Amino acid sequence: MSNFAERFKAAREHAGISQRALGRRIGYSGSAISQWEAGVIEADNIRVAALEMAAGIMGVSVRYLRTGKEDDSRGEVPSGLRAAQPDVRQLPVISMVQAGHGREAADPYPRGYAEQSVSVDAELAQDLGRLAFALEITGESMLEEFHPGDIVIIDPAVKPLPGDFVVARIESDGSATFKKYRSRGRDVEGHEIFELVPLNADYPTVVVNAANPGSIIGTMMEHRRRRRRH
Repeated sequence: MSNFAERFKAAREHAGISQRALGRRIGYSGSAISQWEAGVIEADNIRVAALEMAAGIMGVSVRYLRTGKEDDSRGEVPSGLRAAQPDVRQLPVISMVQAGHGREAADPYPRGYAEQSVSVDAELAQDLGRLAFALEITGESMLEEFHPGDIVIIDPAVKPLPGDFVVARIESDGSATFKKYRSRGRDVEGHEIFELVPLNADYPTVVVNAANPGSIIGTMMEHRRRRRRH
């Protein structure tokens, strides 16, 4: 990796955190992080404090991000990665079907509900509500950013902002879907209108309105990409 943008993106993906979630922790938007990774904004033009916080979250040194060299005084391993914070909370990993059926329950995903779970560290755990859960991505509607088998951490307590990724329920068939959220305001009767936008252009955008009712189940807080071996 020859430049800051490439090293930053690789470190973020290795840490399993989305652009939006990283930006939220350091006071930036997900689109700002995207600009860093695209090389639109050089490292020298990023606030030192913000870069230090991002590096700490991703488990690398600022020197590594800037130069690609290890900081011997801090004892990083050759990969540039430091040990992550200890895991303090387990979240159930559920399916899209379970997400759709569990929407109305007071505690839809209790301990032992799922066959598997994922752990989150102290920093993320303190930001998550009681009903947070993990969801395994299926299908190809969110390629190339989200692949089948990837895990996303969802928090029903967080109200989405335009551009966030959400899990939503479509009332007509009770199905759940994972898409990008785009608000379209409210109709004359005050009902919310929003779009569920796929990242893969081969799939249609779903409009949620009075004619096609639905609801937001939760907002994505973190993305963990499945690693593949060839």
